[in-house]
Amino acid sequence: MKNNKKIIAIIQARVNSTRLPNKVLLKLNKVPTIIRMIDRLKISNLIDEIWVATGTSKINDKLVRILDSSKNINVFRGDDLDVLSRYIEVAKKTKANIIIRLTGDCPLIDSEIVDNTVKLLIDKKADYASNIIKRTYPDGLDVEAFTYKTLLETDKNAPKGFCREHVTTYMHGLYKSKYPKGDFKRVSLENSVDFSNLRWTLDEKKDFDFLNSIFSNLSYNASWLEIISFLLDNPLLQMNNSIIDSNEGAVDKTLSSYSRYNKSNKFFKKAIKYVPLASQTFSKSYIQWPKGEAPLFIERAYGSQVVDIDKNHYIDYILGLLPITLGYCDRDVDNAVISQIMKGSIFSLPSKLETILAEKLVNLIPSAEMVRFGKNGSDATTAAIRLARAYTNRDMIAVSGYHGWHDWYIGSSTRDLGVPNTVKKLTHKFIFNDAESLKYLFKKHPNKFAAVILEPAGLVETKVSFLKEIKKICKENKTLLIFDEIISGFRINMGGAQLEYGVKPDLSCFGKGMANGYPLSALVGSKKIMKLMEEIFFSSTFGGDTISLAASIATIEKLQKNQVVKKTRLYGKKLILELNKVCKNENIDSFIKISDIDWWPQIIIEDPPIEKFLLISLLRQELLKTGIMVNSTFNLCYAHTVPEIMEATVKRFKQAVTNLKVFIESPNPKKYLKGNLVQTTFKVR
Repeated sequence: MKNNKKIIAIIQARVNSTRLPNKVLLKLNKVPTIIRMIDRLKISNLIDEIWVATGTSKINDKLVRILDSSKNINVFRGDDLDVLSRYIEVAKKTKANIIIRLTGDCPLIDSEIVDNTVKLLIDKKADYASNIIKRTYPDGLDVEAFTYKTLLETDKNAPKGFCREHVTTYMHGLYKSKYPKGDFKRVSLENSVDFSNLRWTLDEKKDFDFLNSIFSNLSYNASWLEIISFLLDNPLLQMNNSIIDSNEGAVDKTLSSYSRYNKSNKFFKKAIKYVPLASQTFSKSYIQWPKGEAPLFIERAYGSQVVDIDKNHYIDYILGLLPITLGYCDRDVDNAVISQIMKGSIFSLPSKLETILAEKLVNLIPSAEMVRFGKNGSDATTAAIRLARAYTNRDMIAVSGYHGWHDWYIGSSTRDLGVPNTVKKLTHKFIFNDAESLKYLFKKHPNKFAAVILEPAGLVETKVSFLKEIKKICKENKTLLIFDEIISGFRINMGGAQLEYGVKPDLSCFGKGMANGYPLSALVGSKKIMKLMEEIFFSSTFGGDTISLAASIATIEKLQKNQVVKKTRLYGKKLILELNKVCKNENIDSFIKISDIDWWPQIIIEDPPIEKFLLISLLRQELLKTGIMVNSTFNLCYAHTVPEIMEATVKRFKQAVTNLKVFIESPNPKKYLKGNLVQTTFKVR
């Protein structure tokens, strides 16, 4: 394979790191970092010699003593700043044909990746090969390989300063806007799956904690893919790893103006050509964000975090508009789904899963005696309205809250375009927590209302006396009471707000959080009413989709087993306390505060010192910069409920509002808005 070429690996290392002093000497599970790295390199099938090249400064004496005390480690000391000269001297000394460049802050360096880089260099007859030209491997697995001839030409042409300190700048040409680029044949080693978002380098305390956990749990020679597998089984460790911000000392300063959202902004131009609003959902579209300075598309998610298409990471407090109750890619739920996929997703007859899940819901929800499934919340609420109209032989509906996109409800909102006036006239609004407003409607339209539908819990603290009074009014007027628990179900209580407050409706609608992100909703109610569903046409091909049913069963079982509702509400309570403390300390609590609804905290902005939508836009812009994705509410899930997420959230929130305060107090706050003003979808709560 080597074609009789001598191949050496040179690790450049120093002790005087400014961000993490003595980092190459820090012990990872009792062994110094530099020794960990060398031990992993020794597994290589191609490397003939391993050298550590350090500076002559006395500060590096301790490093040299440790290396000298170990066997079979070659050490060279050369110029402290001209690192390139060290490579030249070692290459001449060893008569090397191929040189591998490595840095001492990469203790998880993988020998197979090293060998593959060298093979690529040889097979392609290239001058330079690396996995940094187009990054697809975790940061910390960086490998560069080049020929002796390439090294000599670089030594001859690379200018003093930056290029000689960072050795390969002239070879790879990544900073060609500022530094010269050699005329070399370059090849790039790329992985089929992009893991470049992961950070495995050693540059700060959090990096050390992460790496120490790896070496404490895995063999010293575990492959990088084994480490990936370990992280998938330990999402908390993976989360901690991804929270750490990237910090490359050698990045050209001219790149500092590079937008964090280049790919989002570029892809938006394509998306808007084919998709209205560039999104299937109003509340997920660009109008909710300071477009231009915000992510517009998500690539993947895990736990409580999401990654946009520009590889930016965020702690996510939107959770896909609330369907995530456990966390993204929950292992237990996804395993149940994968198992069911192997059996089939849709059949010609019902599966047992429909009955199994229905029975679980009946045992959990006070109003549930029978169950019908849909795919989204609008399915369930619209089925409930049709059922109520059939049962009462009446047409009018009284509403309080948001109940979906179908004509019967959306005609009562500002987004009523396309809804016939005759349909609009059948829906009437009343005020939440105000029973008198409902009495007024019943008095104005006696014996006309088929149903009263409302969200029994939401952003405003519910008065239990109000719910009881509404139920009494409905009973007196022979009108069905429907609870829309699409949001409150499995969040305020496993049995919904009706169990929390002790008020049982005639019909109930559940959805969102019941399947941890898989599409499923449910209409439940008494047998007396639900039996009429046998005559009403509410039927869909995918109503019995086994994938979502399996997901829901696994979700509910885990929610119960781990007391998730209790834990998320406790997290919410502490989050409210900590964030309000930040607002008070920053003297912005007179116009920004977090509501005290522990299961669904809201950012409340009242009487701001600047235009409200400008303030909202600036706040979202700054929160995104720090790595928090949130709109007006903190949507919580089980994956949030770890101390590290709380700590990171409070720290980032403080950073964002500190910046916001500076903007507000400036003569021209608008100049700090780098994107567009956010827009409202429509207000219903």
